[in-house]
Amino acid sequence: MILDEEVFAVILALAIVASSIGIALTWRPFGERFVAIGLLDESCKIGVYPKTAALNQSLKLCIYVYNHMGKPIAYQVMYKVALNASQLPTTSAPSVAKPLGKWLGALDNDRDEQFFAFVRIPWDRGLLGRNISLVFELWVFNTTTGSWMYSGVWGHIWVEVVG
Repeated sequence: MILDEEVFAVILALAIVASSIGIALTWRPFGERFVAIGLLDESCKIGVYPKTAALNQSLKLCIYVYNHMGKPIAYQVMYKVALNASQLPTTSAPSVAKPLGKWLGALDNDRDEQFFAFVRIPWDRGLLGRNISLVFELWVFNTTTGSWMYSGVWGHIWVEVVG
């Protein structure tokens, strides 16, 4: 059977429309790339955080990390103690406080992980009666440069140091 031009044009138009719909359904841009960190209580829930801590006391907290970078990542969470608000990190710079601990991990894209972190309040009598911030910064390994880069996200809680 020979197709006339009109039938051929309709078939061609349907093929183009079907191809366009197929491409639109299967090819989607990834969207915004980001990582996230959450600070949870000792039951891995939001809400009941310690308000006080003694010198050299070990606190049990839960850390949540999420990867939405479009590829697997290696990450590290750094624990620091900020003595005042000026020592807190920002979205562009990590805290100037020295690291007191770190946890390493790896996550595939669109995966998350929770883990327990046992952190100590430094033994420093100058901290007694002060409010300090327990800071947890998220760092990501940059495979291009071969170095750790601060992600710009962190979690922190304020506690009063008691005797």
